[in-house]
Amino acid sequence: MQRPSFSREYILKELDKLSSTISIPLKLFVIGGMALIDLGLKEATKDLDVVVVSPRELNALAVSLETLGYRSPSSVIILRPYKKMEASKILENTEGFRWDIFLRQVCGALTFSKGMISRATSFYDKRLLKVMQAAKEDIFLFKGITEREADLDDMRLLAESGLDWKVVEHECRRQSISSGRLWENALLQNLIDLRDKHKISSPIERTLERIVGEKLTQDALIEAVKKGIITVKLISKDTKLSEYLIRKSAKKMEKKGLLRINKSSRPHKLILTK
Repeated sequence: MQRPSFSREYILKELDKLSSTISIPLKLFVIGGMALIDLGLKEATKDLDVVVVSPRELNALAVSLETLGYRSPSSVIILRPYKKMEASKILENTEGFRWDIFLRQVCGALTFSKGMISRATSFYDKRLLKVMQAAKEDIFLFKGITEREADLDDMRLLAESGLDWKVVEHECRRQSISSGRLWENALLQNLIDLRDKHKISSPIERTLERIVGEKLTQDALIEAVKKGIITVKLISKDTKLSEYLIRKSAKKMEKKGLLRINKSSRPHKLILTK
């Protein structure tokens, strides 16, 4: 059975109820459909995706919502894509309106960073409750690393509204560096899907392709050297990558201090330093 959708007015009424029950100052960051409604890109949403930055706020929000009659839905009715979002708390009222609450990290992946906090704008401010709306570039990035078809449709709406693509790219790169994960690859795959399905091209695709290619080449090189394959020619044979790419990657890695190129003999030997 399809879940109902809820308007801006309905959600504001729920926020009014919440503001009358909380006992500590509470700041929430909206990252999903409600933000698209406020931007005029959607008319309704099935749930409210919010981020809190401390366990104390998470507990206070959950307790207040439960006071208002919200309960955790049965695991049977939580669909697989929603399970993969790894929300810290999911609460739903009797009308089917759902809160997906994340503690700093969203979808077990991106962290709601200081940059995201600084770009957020005020959406609701009453009593002890303050609700901030994430920048649309950050919402686009959150949706750009998921596998939900609905998120691809929201990415289209956000892209058509106009984005500062450099903000998307830079935040993605910062998140990758801080986490050690290649978020550029996840975003790139969704941008390709966005282009294929909705004919929307982004100006950061080529940059992401370069970053992903360099990182994958670097990882392949490291794995080869760990196996004792230490010359460019042999690494090329093992990885099926061109000798040019391997030399280029090795030089960059040497500058970063990740490996040393022993040039005292021919052929040169690659030695990991970390």
